[in-house]
Amino acid sequence: MVAEHYEKRGLSRDTKKYNTPEEQAYIDEVYPATEKISIDYAILERADEVYTLPADIGWSDLGTWNSLHAYLSEGKDTVTIGKNIRLIDCRDTMVVSNNDKTIVIKGLDDYIVVDEENALLIYPKSQEQEIRKVVADLKV
Repeated sequence: MVAEHYEKRGLSRDTKKYNTPEEQAYIDEVYPATEKISIDYAILERADEVYTLPADIGWSDLGTWNSLHAYLSEGKDTVTIGKNIRLIDCRDTMVVSNNDKTIVIKGLDDYIVVDEENALLIYPKSQEQEIRKVVADLKV
């Protein structure tokens, strides 16, 4: 099945390049053509020799804004990532900024705010599943 995947995309599976100076160039060539599915479907369900050990490691999938907010909140109501962010009377809100702009927000409740160089996103946390589509539509 793996060989078929490579052949369909005109790629060769060259495991001899692993752990060599050529490995990164090989990954840069092959990775963009890989199937975009989760690791459990791509590898774990197809593998014959996979074993698991029970462990309590406090796992959290940080793949959503809400899970990131919950992870970073540490008992606080609001979370800020970045510099110069001031929240006044805000509740259950997360603000992320990757620039030096001063951000002052008052009275926001249950929102995600992401300030990037070319875009500003202000979205209700309760509708976070829509964000991926909104961002994808903006790139078109």
